[in-house]
Amino acid sequence: MQKLLAITAFLLVFTCFSSAQFDETIQPKSFKLSDSELPNIVLPEFAMTAAEQADITDVKNGELPKFSRSIKTNITLNNSGQWKQLVNGDRIWRVKITSTNALALIPLFDKLYLPEGALLHIYMPKHEEILGAFTHSNTLELRGFCTGLIHGETCIIEYYEPALQKGKGILSINEIGHAYRWVTPLKDATGASASGSCEVNVACTEATNWADQVRGVARILVIANGGQGYCTGSLVNNVRQDCTPYFLSAQHCSEGTTTAQYAQWVFYFNYQASTCTGTTGPQNKVVNGCTKVADSNDNGGDGGSDFILLLLNSSPPVSYNVYYNGWDNTGNVSNTGVCIHHPDGDMKKISTYTQAVTSTSWGGNVQGTHWNVKWAATANGHGVTEPGSSGAPLFNSLGFISGTLTGGNSFCNTPNSPDKFGKVSYDWLSNGSANNRRLKPWLDPDNTGSINLAGTNTPCGSTVQNDAGIQTINAPDGNICSSTFSPSFVLRNFGGNTLTSVTINYQIDGNVYQYDWTGNLPAGGSVTITLASITLAAGNHTFTAETIFPNGGTDNNTANDVKANSFIIIPANGILNLYLKTDSYGSETSWDIKNGSNSIVASGGPYGDVTNGETLNIPVCLAPGCYTFTIYDNFGDGMSDGGSAGMQLTGNGGNPVYATLTNIDFGNEESHVFCITGTGVEEIKTVVIKIVPNPSTGIFNVQFADADERTVRVIDALGRIISEQKANGKSLSINLSNEGKGVYLLEMQNNNEKVIRKLVVQ
Repeated sequence: MQKLLAITAFLLVFTCFSSAQFDETIQPKSFKLSDSELPNIVLPEFAMTAAEQADITDVKNGELPKFSRSIKTNITLNNSGQWKQLVNGDRIWRVKITSTNALALIPLFDKLYLPEGALLHIYMPKHEEILGAFTHSNTLELRGFCTGLIHGETCIIEYYEPALQKGKGILSINEIGHAYRWVTPLKDATGASASGSCEVNVACTEATNWADQVRGVARILVIANGGQGYCTGSLVNNVRQDCTPYFLSAQHCSEGTTTAQYAQWVFYFNYQASTCTGTTGPQNKVVNGCTKVADSNDNGGDGGSDFILLLLNSSPPVSYNVYYNGWDNTGNVSNTGVCIHHPDGDMKKISTYTQAVTSTSWGGNVQGTHWNVKWAATANGHGVTEPGSSGAPLFNSLGFISGTLTGGNSFCNTPNSPDKFGKVSYDWLSNGSANNRRLKPWLDPDNTGSINLAGTNTPCGSTVQNDAGIQTINAPDGNICSSTFSPSFVLRNFGGNTLTSVTINYQIDGNVYQYDWTGNLPAGGSVTITLASITLAAGNHTFTAETIFPNGGTDNNTANDVKANSFIIIPANGILNLYLKTDSYGSETSWDIKNGSNSIVASGGPYGDVTNGETLNIPVCLAPGCYTFTIYDNFGDGMSDGGSAGMQLTGNGGNPVYATLTNIDFGNEESHVFCITGTGVEEIKTVVIKIVPNPSTGIFNVQFADADERTVRVIDALGRIISEQKANGKSLSINLSNEGKGVYLLEMQNNNEKVIRKLVVQ
């Protein structure tokens, strides 16, 4: 009997799922009527001090950070609001709700049922934002529901009921979420974003080769007892490739969530900017509700790999253009890859790693449960993770999910600190013996023994037989020091048939060449192809690779055929040398160079821990222009621990010298601004700052080498600015005597420099 029940459960899971989302084409019925004053329910004053204290407690306890806290309500169709009878017998119920100073409101329905023909809308009083219409397809049964957040401190909830359905609708709102942080206004003239300035939009070039993976990742509005938070996760493919809407995230995101509250979770797809510098994105592609299928049950990774597998209540519709990401359960180390995530609930971002991940644990109770990952600076930033990124997928070099984010210490001011991702290889079978503690029973229900699986597009149901594509262009990319290089790219078999031949057209600045590949590439496999070397003149160029005629026939899916990279051949005067002598803790040292737009154009580190340090000579290629070189130490003590550490940045051959490290005890970072002209390199400024005493009981004396005007900020461990002032002169006093003991960051910036130092209050 038990075996029969298990089989029945699988059959129930692997059935067709409806696509239930709100219909934006249906406007609220009241918009066609002359408006009347509505009763306004003003909620009790929000307890901001208590919320901030709860935030601190959440951080200490390792719980999901909240951006919204619940206010209890009792709002129903019978005891609140206003009914309006229409001439045809239909009727409309509306209520206005205000929570003073809220950035947004989150109505939480503990009971909602919409009969056939009924409509539910949530909107701002002046109709700037409208959520809905939600219909019967969203509430096929009576249960909890959440529409998502509506901006502003006031919203109107409208329920329309046809005459034939009179009295059949059920609506009960038992909580209203009051958002007090991490929510930008609907129309923000400042272009502000919730996440840190170092984060990289998925519209930037860093995500060019990860376009499919991006489409599978979504932001989660997590509903838990007492408040609401953000996490990230991804749709995942299963071996039947039938688009069952499984969604993978982190178990710790669900702590405090009841079984009923999973029906209130909201999944936002395609919330991303359309340009690399964009600060707005659509938030109307949602799926409402889910059920928990399996999780690690390990207190957020203390005794396991911190995973949760959800089943969405409805499949994302085809119009969302989502992707069910593939996975890798081998536990093999990957040297490169990315994480795609929603830091602080912001638009979708991408972080890149370029050094091999290492095996580690989260709580230390069980070893080998997590991947340790360090992020690299890239062309448009130094992507890290933040609260809201939890549960985000870690992709390996094959483009498959190999882990989900538990946490770590990487922030924009500590970009070289590592993060930890629960391993898919551990999720597979190691968190327990029951099916609800493992991934395998759900992602490989037929026990095929698959060790990895490629992702799939929607709609599912047909197998693409011949599908060759370019997965990644390795070279050329970015700045190239030599006029001669060898193009290299990864050919992948996205189809179901073994790939034995494919024609590759490649272009350099519009000139077309052809390469015929032959071999034996199984479904899902990939191979790196390196072409003959090419010589180009200095300047800007473009390389494009395209696959045609897989197995001599038609490509059944042309969406992945073409990739392109822009690159620069650097002239001789732009080829520089960075001399770097680390101290004994090279793993604390990194550096980057940013252009005038504050985009990273070169970077390096962290390095190895070698007694008395190691000596490195690093070629750097830069086009003419002005730049800022910054060297970092993530421990905050410079390079003062062993050996004769040093740094010097020069032109090729040693001249001119434009940046020299004169103080190895530079704290967190030191910056130098310089320009490359037609004749060489010019240094503009060297930063020299001294802080005494440090540590102290709260009084710090800051001494500058010059009297330039600077903006000086003190930031606490939660990232809050606790003081800000303008400084003129060569000295400044900072008083933290009234603050708690701990570590603070002192940030000092003017037009030519930005310096960060640690302040330790004992």
